[in-house]
Amino acid sequence: MSLLRRYALFLATAIAVLFLYFYRLGGVGVLGPDEPRYAAIGRAMAAGGDFVTPVLWGSPWFEKPPLLYWMTAAGTFTGLSPELCGRVPVTLLSLAFLGVSFWLLQREFGRSAAAISTLLLATSAAWLTYSELCLTDLPLAVFFASAAFLSLPFLRPEPTRRLIHARFVLIGVCLALASLAKGLVPLALALPFAWFLRGFWRKWWLAAVSFLVVAAPWYLIVYARNGSQFVDDFFWKHHVQRIYSTSLQHVQPWYYYIPVLLAGLFPWTPLIGLLASRNLLADNRRRFLGSLFLIGFILFSVVLNKLPGYLLPLIPSLWSLIGAQFETKPFNQLHWLWLLPCTLLISTIPLLARTLPEWLSRGKFQLLAIGFAPMHFVFLAVCLCAPFALRRSWAAALLILCVCAAGVYLKEKAYPVLDEEVSARGLWRQIETLPGAVCNAGLDRAWQFGLAFYNGSPIPDCGLRRFDFGIRARDHLRPVIERLKEKAGR
Repeated sequence: MSLLRRYALFLATAIAVLFLYFYRLGGVGVLGPDEPRYAAIGRAMAAGGDFVTPVLWGSPWFEKPPLLYWMTAAGTFTGLSPELCGRVPVTLLSLAFLGVSFWLLQREFGRSAAAISTLLLATSAAWLTYSELCLTDLPLAVFFASAAFLSLPFLRPEPTRRLIHARFVLIGVCLALASLAKGLVPLALALPFAWFLRGFWRKWWLAAVSFLVVAAPWYLIVYARNGSQFVDDFFWKHHVQRIYSTSLQHVQPWYYYIPVLLAGLFPWTPLIGLLASRNLLADNRRRFLGSLFLIGFILFSVVLNKLPGYLLPLIPSLWSLIGAQFETKPFNQLHWLWLLPCTLLISTIPLLARTLPEWLSRGKFQLLAIGFAPMHFVFLAVCLCAPFALRRSWAAALLILCVCAAGVYLKEKAYPVLDEEVSARGLWRQIETLPGAVCNAGLDRAWQFGLAFYNGSPIPDCGLRRFDFGIRARDHLRPVIERLKEKAGR
């Protein structure tokens, strides 16, 4: 393939990915218990001007450091909608990282390997999902992975000495920003850095000083203002107790992250089989990337409390390790049997447009909710043609374009249902039209925090005073609004 055609294909896929990321970014209201809280704290920072102490509806909230809140506050200052003020900064950060990671990886493994790693990461389910939500997992993953990729030149067969001081400073800055995103987690994940960069131990002080210069001021100031309350909440409850305590309500079995990983790599999950290559750990760079993933995976698995987003900082290293297999051979030499299962998974994306809202609203997968239409079979035929394209060098780009097209279709069909049935925004629109006061007659955490986000404060409990309507939970379904009967004697 000519150089011009190769650049044209890469540009086309990059534009398609960019469009996919921003398409209907605000099409769904805030989701789950975490996104409304984080977005509300950032909005409060912008309104109150206090960028040190996170405040959730009038009370200090020390569950997470402030980086995401600062990003959300910046989005609020630009006049974005309540949902977009937290999501747009995260999406922009993700896209910027994809560009930077391509630049760093192509200097290590070549342009083709870097493009494969970056595009597979960009279109994998886990990275794409967390790039569109106001959550702390993506900022942590971006800066931790950036620190890892900046370290790769020191691990070449002939380690570089060029710009060594600047690189160690940047590594420290990235780890500091990762710490401002999610506390001590990146320091635990960075254990392999100490071993693989041991030959440069005389330069570690540069990373340590830059880390302290960037991260320490917030920790010191917030402690000076809040004292033991910050230490107890932030370090003891949300770091130490998360390892062993059942009180945080996220207890999962040790094998939890195996299916989570396989789902997070969708639709490229079959390519994980490329890790069985003989030259997988051919040099220190590959061994370093593999160690970051493996040690992180083990650490997260032994911790009692688990959430899917915890794995996100490990995904860029995994895709980089897979992409590095194409450092010495072009992607078009990959046997079509590797691509065929990926195309089959891609072809299922439009079919999920109906079952995804059902799954998220009921908490279980409903196979019968899948609906077939003629366009689904057309899309399946197009995807299946990609591995057998007239030019095998087009196969990767065609599959990426198929993912983007399927993703746009899924958003178009599923987001309106998610907005009405899963997000609190649809329920809030209904509440706003009621003529009387509304109270909480029994809601789970996700609906409580979601409604509080749109209301500007938590919905009061029904026992506090007289209310006309109550909102009551129904298992995993959308809560119902009931007219309350007036008690005798009132």
